[in-house]
Amino acid sequence: MIDQDTAARISFELHGAARLWRRNFDRSARAHDLSRARWQVLWVLAKEQGLKQTELADRLDVAPISLARQLDNLEKEGLVERRRDAGDRRCFRIHLTDAAEPALRVLKELANESRARALAGLSQDEVGQLYDLLSRIRLNLCGEDN
Repeated sequence: MIDQDTAARISFELHGAARLWRRNFDRSARAHDLSRARWQVLWVLAKEQGLKQTELADRLDVAPISLARQLDNLEKEGLVERRRDAGDRRCFRIHLTDAAEPALRVLKELANESRARALAGLSQDEVGQLYDLLSRIRLNLCGEDN
């Protein structure tokens, strides 16, 4: 059985590390006029072009109405476009435009800097171990949302 005090300390450390990592990244992104709401949409779409609005909202864990307003703003700026779904004309699929490429380059650079700062002093083996352990924790928890 796992010691409950140790488990509690681990959960607090994990939460705190994730919060600080996100906060540091957000601070860097804001310097480039990229709020969390903006950069998260761009980042997810860079990995999965053509998501339905509802799928994108689900990936971002935000209310669809909040996402709709963010997409309206990004669309006005020419960074994303909504395209009618060929199989369901009632919904739209979201795509990045070529105009989003400079912002994505900045995000990738900031992500690399943020990762380097967060993982400084860890060996490649330790980073691999950390990845494996966090993946196992995520798999243990992923059934909760289903």
